[in-house]
Amino acid sequence: MAATIKTRGFSEDLWDKFDGVVKKVDNGKVFTNLMSKFLLKQQQIESLYSKSMIKLCKDKSFAPDMEIGTIRDSWQIYRDQVEAISVLHEEFSNKLEKIIVSGIDSYLEDSRKQRKGLVAAGEKLTKDLKAAENNESKAKINYDKLKKKQEEAHEELSKQPPGAKEQKARKNLESATKAADKADNEYRDSVKVLQQNQSKFYHDEMPKILDDLQRFEVDRIDRTKDWLLDVINNAETMPAQISTHNENIKKSIESIDRDKDIQSFILEKMSGAQKPPEAQYEPYQPSNHLTTFSMVMSPSSSPIQHGVDMNSLTSSQQLSQQQLAQQQISQQQLAQQQRRSLNSSSSSTHSGNDPLPGLPPKPASAMNMQSNDETVRALYDYNATEENELSFKSTNVIKVIMRDESGWWQGSVVGGDGKIGMFPSNFVESTDSQKKKVDVSGGKCKVLYDYHSDCEGELEIREGETLTIEYEDEGWFYGSNEKGSAGRFPSNYVQLIKV
Repeated sequence: MAATIKTRGFSEDLWDKFDGVVKKVDNGKVFTNLMSKFLLKQQQIESLYSKSMIKLCKDKSFAPDMEIGTIRDSWQIYRDQVEAISVLHEEFSNKLEKIIVSGIDSYLEDSRKQRKGLVAAGEKLTKDLKAAENNESKAKINYDKLKKKQEEAHEELSKQPPGAKEQKARKNLESATKAADKADNEYRDSVKVLQQNQSKFYHDEMPKILDDLQRFEVDRIDRTKDWLLDVINNAETMPAQISTHNENIKKSIESIDRDKDIQSFILEKMSGAQKPPEAQYEPYQPSNHLTTFSMVMSPSSSPIQHGVDMNSLTSSQQLSQQQLAQQQISQQQLAQQQRRSLNSSSSSTHSGNDPLPGLPPKPASAMNMQSNDETVRALYDYNATEENELSFKSTNVIKVIMRDESGWWQGSVVGGDGKIGMFPSNFVESTDSQKKKVDVSGGKCKVLYDYHSDCEGELEIREGETLTIEYEDEGWFYGSNEKGSAGRFPSNYVQLIKV
């Protein structure tokens, strides 16, 4: 009996990979746009061909009036048949236009708001969780600090003989106790807020968002398959001479398996990590030589509170109480260490939800070009839009000939046709494995060019502004301007400020 293959899902297996899921959805939108543009070009070519051929066949200047007999009849039949084939091309062009306009382009417009809404909601949950984790951590540090001061004030009071110094030490203890109690309440409140955000992120709202994004991708893949099948099914109505090629295309389209694509993506991205445990209140941990004091002062562990007089305990009983406290401390420290390790792991995988990087402005001239002799590897496909540009595919190795400070370089594809052209430098990365990435976190940069955002989550920047960078991800920076607005922006539109 064949083993049952587990069907994996975004919410269960990619709960800690929200940024990766967003990138998958963004890449799906980019792919669908490219497919629409390709089919539009195909439709325009079909339309131009059919109209030109029909016009040619109807041109009476090519009528065989000077000829007679069977050769004239044969020529007329030829022209009629060519016109009939041209009409088939015209009909196919009209059907192709309907698929593009009513199908693909309509879907892209209708799904845009839904996709942006899901991504924005997920980004807010991620931001809120991170803020709650930071607040809880700060509150815990402050709580520990003030409890320590309270402990020291109590010890100082015990050393003072009756008199003025004793009264001063007692006031210091009272002040330290009030501050410690306030810090305790703030720490407890921060833990509750963190628990609420963890519940939203791990159990309630984020799983729903991830499930919706998976359904979004399933629907997009199903629609893509239907669109392509519609194209090829309409093409099959054309003459038999092209049916063999259409059959091969149809077979390849039939092989599209949405479930296989989804599962392959999940297996590639999933970390296998377990969800972190729920945050717990962690009481103050006293130093070893003041354990007895801590047990007396702590409302949750005081023997007096439970009707036990510490003075009446034997030495062995006091030692047992201390050992129990030490055991509780060790367990709490271990839980704290595991939780912070998971939080650190989660934050270290954070990345921007970025589409392809924006193209840098073209250089005004070649005067700023600098000679270079290195190779780079393409991160994305790039299709040239001008004759002097270089087209390439992702993973192609490119030999760099010249660099320009605008961000456009000159080079040729290694193993290609030898063409030399310009290409955007933020579509490639260096092949030098020893090259280290510069840590820009917390750094400053100056805007070189205006950038107008067209997508939620992006920051509109203007030339001359100074920005603060939080992190970098594949050609994009995430940061904020001096007005406090935050978002992502292309890294090649700014220049780092050296401190």
